[in-house]
Amino acid sequence: MAQTTFDIDEKTLQVIADLKQRFNVKTNAQVIRRALALARVAAANTDIDDTVTILGPEKRETRVILSD
Repeated sequence: MAQTTFDIDEKTLQVIADLKQRFNVKTNAQVIRRALALARVAAANTDIDDTVTILGPEKRETRVILSD
């Protein structure tokens, strides 16, 4: 397996730490793999305006903009 090194700021490290708990995983690599899998699904399912709508608890919609 290839190894890659990233320079990550403290805010991003905290997000990764939080996601480790939420995803119930032990490594940063596991978090990144899951994040990439979610990004692939989101990118494949964008609306015409480059947004993705996530249906959360109680049918609450959250729109995420994927373009700059």
